[in-house]
Amino acid sequence: MRKRILAVAVAAATLASGANAAGFYLKEQSVVGQGRAFAGSAAGTDGASAAYFNPAGIVGLDRQVEVGVHVISPDVTVTNSGSSVNVPTGLPLPAPATLSLVGSRTPLEPYEAKPVPNLHFVTPLNETSSIGLAIGAPFGFSNDYGDDAFNSADHQKVAFSTLETSLSLAKKVAPSTNIAVGVVHQSLELDQDKLAADNNVTKLKGKSSEIGFLVAVQHKASDETTLGLTYRSKIEHRMVGTLGTTDVTAPFQIPDILAFGIAHRISDKTTFYADATWYGWATYGTQPINASASGTTITVVDSNYSNTISFGFGVDHDYGNGWIARAGLMIDPTPTNDTDRSTAAPDSDRTWLAAGVSKNITPSLGLDFALTHILAEDGTVNKEITAPLTSSLAGASLGFVKASVKGSTSIASMGLRYKF
Repeated sequence: MRKRILAVAVAAATLASGANAAGFYLKEQSVVGQGRAFAGSAAGTDGASAAYFNPAGIVGLDRQVEVGVHVISPDVTVTNSGSSVNVPTGLPLPAPATLSLVGSRTPLEPYEAKPVPNLHFVTPLNETSSIGLAIGAPFGFSNDYGDDAFNSADHQKVAFSTLETSLSLAKKVAPSTNIAVGVVHQSLELDQDKLAADNNVTKLKGKSSEIGFLVAVQHKASDETTLGLTYRSKIEHRMVGTLGTTDVTAPFQIPDILAFGIAHRISDKTTFYADATWYGWATYGTQPINASASGTTITVVDSNYSNTISFGFGVDHDYGNGWIARAGLMIDPTPTNDTDRSTAAPDSDRTWLAAGVSKNITPSLGLDFALTHILAEDGTVNKEITAPLTSSLAGASLGFVKASVKGSTSIASMGLRYKF
């Protein structure tokens, strides 16, 4: 019963205002890691949250639970920069209906602050084996541009959320080496609105649940240096839902992730961290939306993401009396491009600046805090709007939504660790 209540609580809060690693990945799965912009998290040295980032690192840990919440506050402005409408010859609609594809309201601030929670649990089986459980929301975003927005033909509002549970078995296979394997269950839900060519709002809704896997290794190269490598598999969803009144199916690909991390103790008090993380965003390319009954493609969403690599650097320092301070930097490029970028997710390259602190209240209880500021480069949207494939003007250009995007994101995180 407790697990069911926890899962419901996490699912209720999985909608981040905007994805805060590039793309729609929510890396906010550990308050300790958040405090140094997740530098070196793949080394698996952060306690129970290693159950997500590198479960090979949980071997030898006491039984413990870690909970955290990250309040994500985007400050993003999207401004019309010359959106236009075409009226193709033979359009079976009066021009005023077509022209209303581009509303008048600009600039727009479509995001609001929302929480992202997570939970990690570790229990040893014996001196060389442990089990790790991680529950969180690693992908998702939501925004709402409202009615009569200039970008209505491209997008009005969206709520995309995931709930992910991973269960891993970790084992020491050599004096300096641990490995782990795990199964990942991921469910997602999408609810999106945009204005159709007949001036009515079209709603796309869909749900899916699928299984993936993860493998990880941790190796102590020396008493001072720990290396870690984690691979999380791609998850290919097949959403089932509706587009307007039509039953539809649509593929939705969640990218695979390969992360390498290093933790190097410089002194008895100070540890340096670094990592490189590869994201297989190219799998999120063209998504056809098909009628369930006939299999006919109704429309196609062209995202055409590209694979990316992020880099992080950070440091922890132990001040004694249970106080540990940390800071970090992450360079996080966007997988989007200037042709296919949409106002649904107007992403751009980002730089993370983070700081955090932990206080061990007792040998069993610790508290963690972190503050993060994400600087986003100014972005552009130049999205062509085309007629649905099922219309008489299938694929014809109806115009362009053009926008400039400026913004940043602040994140406040708080967590608790308890050994028992």
